Amino acid sequence: MKLEFRWLNCFWLLIPLLLWNIILGPRINDERIISDAFSPIWLLALENITRMVVFALPLLIPLRLNDRLSKAGLSLFIAGTIIYFASWLPLLLAPTSTWSQSASGLLAPRLTPLLPFFSIALLGRNWLYATASVVFIFAHTLHGIHNI
Repeated sequence: MKLEFRWLNCFWLLIPLLLWNIILGPRINDERIISDAFSPIWLLALENITRMVVFALPLLIPLRLNDRLSKAGLSLFIAGTIIYFASWLPLLLAPTSTWSQSASGLLAPRLTPLLPFFSIALLGRNWLYATASVVFIFAHTLHGIHNI
């Protein structure tokens, strides 16, 4: 596995996710989602370190779109991104709904990024990225569980 910067890399796939978070993230103000008060420092550190890896490593992963596995990865990315975006909608549009107040509703936006992240691992044939993504989602979700 060779990692080197190329202009056609998997980071481009993260741009919709980053924009979604930057634009809509500030609209979510439920302390059960945004608080760090109930999580241990080691968990916050693990989450932030793996977050940096998961968002920086794709700069070094070439984007491949030339075979069946790549096409499957791209399809999974599109579906996973739609599912991720949809997981935010109840929290944004109906924050007092039963779903938005449930553990499942509160944790869905923390779990669903695994789909687009895993698809990036498929597209780039990079299992290091898949592993880092799983560790990040684990820490991110555990952080959310501490807040519920």
